[in-house]
Amino acid sequence: MAGSALRVAGRQLSQYSESGAPILLRQALETRASPGHTPGCVTFVLDDHSMAFTGDALLIRGCGRTDFQQGCAKTLYHSVHEKIFTLPGDCLIYPAHDYHGLTVSTVEEERTLNPRLTLSCDEFVKVMSKLNLPKPQQIDFAVPANMRCGIQTPAS
Repeated sequence: MAGSALRVAGRQLSQYSESGAPILLRQALETRASPGHTPGCVTFVLDDHSMAFTGDALLIRGCGRTDFQQGCAKTLYHSVHEKIFTLPGDCLIYPAHDYHGLTVSTVEEERTLNPRLTLSCDEFVKVMSKLNLPKPQQIDFAVPANMRCGIQTPAS
């Protein structure tokens, strides 16, 4: 892929020369700590505030669960409201994943339409405590690896 450009939303962000080569961004990324889903969650924001990559903190019409990996609903609420919802309304939001095939939203859409994060902090904490989500199938394997930055312990 020599000379290929990485494009996001029609904008050229970087160029790379071969598989495995580092990606050099043409724009700066601001790192915003956005803990709550996990203590280490971050949101990456383009320096012109046109796009934010929110990981699992803010999903489209949802947010990351807070019932494992040292998650905290109150912390997540404040992270989203203070670090993400303070961005311009037309800032594009790219979450880490979506269970319904959606890939992008905007800050304004999530500020006004996100069913959990339009609640008060106290209401949000109550909702999150009552989700009763099933235990993820790979949680006993994934969480220890996540706590060691993805390094897996070899089977003994």
